[in-house]
Amino acid sequence: MGSRATAGPETSSASPKATAPTGAGRGEVAPPATDDLEDMCALVTACDNLPLPPSLVPADFASCVRTMAQEMTAASAITFSLTMRECGLKSNSCSELRACALRGAKPDVCVGRGKQAAAGYCDIDGRAISCWHERVLAVRDCPRGGEQCSVRDGTADCSLGPCPPDIKDGAAAVCSPSGTRILHCEKGRLVSLDCGAFGLKCAAGPAGPGCAPPTPACNATAKRCDGNVSVGCVNGHEVRVDCTAAGLQCGGGPGSTTVGACASPAATTGACDANAPARCEGASIKYCFAGKPRSYFCKSFGFSKCVTDSRGSRCAQ
Repeated sequence: MGSRATAGPETSSASPKATAPTGAGRGEVAPPATDDLEDMCALVTACDNLPLPPSLVPADFASCVRTMAQEMTAASAITFSLTMRECGLKSNSCSELRACALRGAKPDVCVGRGKQAAAGYCDIDGRAISCWHERVLAVRDCPRGGEQCSVRDGTADCSLGPCPPDIKDGAAAVCSPSGTRILHCEKGRLVSLDCGAFGLKCAAGPAGPGCAPPTPACNATAKRCDGNVSVGCVNGHEVRVDCTAAGLQCGGGPGSTTVGACASPAATTGACDANAPARCEGASIKYCFAGKPRSYFCKSFGFSKCVTDSRGSRCAQ
């Protein structure tokens, strides 16, 4: 990781990057390097027709890097989107990213669907697909989580089937007997969050059940430094974030910038305004991240140029 790929945006390189492991099952987070976040954000903000929920993708490159860095460097990164981790960080091209996010669904599955309004659809292999204007907005691979696809009120969802007698519609969520899922009944269907997909267990907490690692119990607001590791609390259990992995430090001094559970020390020279908009300079995106100026060369990842429009600055083909 950390090296620039040379494949074009519509092609695949010989070997995909490996995702930075979170070690979630051990309560450990190893944040990705900023270089890898930049490559991911170049793809998700530049590639068209991505089957990704719009809520997952910031409009411009700089916002994407800042948002993903905050999310993936926080203690809560143990439950960060598997789609972004498995597809966004691993892909080296637009076609690779599309194929990964489709989860095996056909690219044309939404043709003729969702022309006037969002439409849900269960494909022949049981995937839950959201269509909008005949395009795939999102895909959930229900069988991967041992679930079934069903369409209710025009929305395709994954569930475990009908609710059992002991879990009533609208009742508070509970942990499954296996301890790997959070269960609740919604309109007669047993809906779950599979903590096991993240390597976690369902744990009961003051605010209800949540996904957590089998680590020592902690107070919800507890936070400390153990060397350069930030130790925080997620759903009542300790999570350790390795700040060194992201080139950051645990605990911030004067002028430092918070990045998730870690901090970037104040720049000794050349500090920049984090609120300043990114700009194009030739084929490079110039922007401020964690108080320091950065430059991303779009051609290093197979794109041809940098563009700035109403969405902000990003790479383009």
